[in-house]
Amino acid sequence: MARPGAVLALLLLPATASPAQITRYVVKLRADLERRVLHGEEVVTLDARAGILRLRKNPSLEIVRFTGGELSNAGDGVEIRLARSGRQELRFEYTAAAGPGLRWFAEAAGFFTAFDCGAWMICDDSPAERARLELEIALPLRSGLQAVGPGRPRKSWQDGDARHVLFEQAEPVQTYLWSFAAARLRESPQGRLSVYAEAAGHAAALEKTASAEAFFRDKAGTDRPTRRYAQVFLPERGLGQEAAGLGLMSEAYLARLEKEDEVYLMAHELAHQWWGVLVGIRSWSDFWLNEGMASFMADAFIERHQGRPAYERRIAERREELARLQKEGKDRPLHFEGWKSASEALGPLPYCKGELLLDRLRTELGEPSFWRGLALYTSRHARALVDSRDLQRAMEQASGRSLAALFDEAVYR
Repeated sequence: MARPGAVLALLLLPATASPAQITRYVVKLRADLERRVLHGEEVVTLDARAGILRLRKNPSLEIVRFTGGELSNAGDGVEIRLARSGRQELRFEYTAAAGPGLRWFAEAAGFFTAFDCGAWMICDDSPAERARLELEIALPLRSGLQAVGPGRPRKSWQDGDARHVLFEQAEPVQTYLWSFAAARLRESPQGRLSVYAEAAGHAAALEKTASAEAFFRDKAGTDRPTRRYAQVFLPERGLGQEAAGLGLMSEAYLARLEKEDEVYLMAHELAHQWWGVLVGIRSWSDFWLNEGMASFMADAFIERHQGRPAYERRIAERREELARLQKEGKDRPLHFEGWKSASEALGPLPYCKGELLLDRLRTELGEPSFWRGLALYTSRHARALVDSRDLQRAMEQASGRSLAALFDEAVYR
């Protein structure tokens, strides 16, 4: 995700214990471009025991029909009384209007979602929950819009005056990582990478992304989880958002990436395919393992791409930022139990303080041990959930030394 100040507002419920394990969401969305509303149908498949299931939705999402239990509103979500245990389905029909997590462009030119799946579906978005997704998006033919979504586009077809695209997220991922966009886009593919923008081409952006991808794959010791990775450049200022198989950024940034060699945001969002998607956090308390890691790895790619002085400038800027935050009384431990939602965790500390800790580990452990520990951490916990102790154990194993005092000081205090 882009640094604070260039991100979308978040409205998320704290994680709560659930009587159900949701395995699959099937969502169909039909866009009404004139009214700026999505009409949704959703089937949630779950293995459950009798009890109260709490699911998330934005206030801008209105449920018009439900079957599968007894439903009641509960703040920014719903509570569903499940009368029986076992495998079952919940079915919703709803409308989703503009709001946090669902933005519409001017003049019916499309829409996008980011980091708040409760804006367009009913879901459990706590970071410890992973599920599969089938997402169908229907757009008016006359609009000229193209949809880009999570997973892979399995098929597309025309039905009346609408064009349908079906995306499939076959591997379970955390639901907050599902995003999509619909705009006037043209695809420019290169191997496993694609750029979606208003105009085709963008060989320079694809070349730099391929270089960053190779660098991250080498340092991680494993490949990213999805075969396809799409960078979608949209007419939205200040946009920078990771998603499963996607990076959403602004058209203005695309020009800077290509003409000014401003690679940080591209690299940061791409790094999340390893540190965020492939390796997921167990709770918001360790949000820095997503954002600090992606920020540091983007810095490390800048060092490879532009030289050591460029890396050192970035680290110096982060030190200045942390000193300012400490002076303002805004410092917190990197692992902070007080954060119960992404909106609470989001802020500059997980980014800059996480970057600085990883730079410190790199310096104290030395290049071979540090990168060996990073690869061990990433490959060992691929498609799993982590907390700060998992990183500590990997770095200790790689270096052959105890890091308890360092982590106690830098992460927990």
